[in-house]
Amino acid sequence: MSYSNEGFESGRYRRASTMSHHADKRAKQRGIDKVALPLLLAYGQREFDGKGGIRYLMTSDSLDTLSRAVGRTKQVEALAGVYAVVSAADQTVITMGHRHHN
Repeated sequence: MSYSNEGFESGRYRRASTMSHHADKRAKQRGIDKVALPLLLAYGQREFDGKGGIRYLMTSDSLDTLSRAVGRTKQVEALAGVYAVVSAADQTVITMGHRHHN
C-alpha cells in the first residue's frame, strides 16, 4: 500500500491541538526544541505512518524550502532529520525524534 501527498491541503494539519506527555518527554530527551514543531508542520514532508498518524519529516528538500523562507542558519540545519508524528484523528502530537541514517 502506498500513500501520496496528492490533494494535501497545506493548512489542514499545520497546527497540532495538543502535545502528548510522551511527545513532550521525548522532545526533551532528544534535545528537540518545541519551537521546531510549527516549522515541522509547515515545512516537513508529510506521510502517513500506517498506524493512524501523520509523520512530518524535515528532509533535505524541506530544509531547502525553509531556508529560502528564513535563510540558512545553524538552527535550520539542526532540524535535519527531525520528525513529529501527529494523530490523524485529533492532531495531537504523539512523539518527536530524529531519523537515523545508516
